Amino acid sequence: MLLKFAILACKYVVTTLDRNEKLRNDSSPTCDQLQFRQIVGSGIYLTITQPDLSYLVGLLSQFMQKPTTEHMYCVHRIQRYVSGTIDRGLLYMKGALQLLGYTDATT
Repeated sequence: MLLKFAILACKYVVTTLDRNEKLRNDSSPTCDQLQFRQIVGSGIYLTITQPDLSYLVGLLSQFMQKPTTEHMYCVHRIQRYVSGTIDRGLLYMKGALQLLGYTDATT
């Protein structure tokens, strides 16, 4: 994904989306639909090994019909996040599966 869209040398971010950011379909200027669809499609494929992107990619896929510059900003933020987490992911191996989960629920 990073090679395809030539963003290997971008500055990475540690979160995928700002906490208080709300995406909506309003009258802001539209962006390049083809590029938006290609990047979100690549993001859907990427969620196989990085499930932390699933929510945001699913949210952005709702705006495929008429993406705006605000949506494109979020897509670029995903790319910047991926560039910082390139060494993380899931590895599926053949054999017995043992699922372990950990949480820090202090509330």
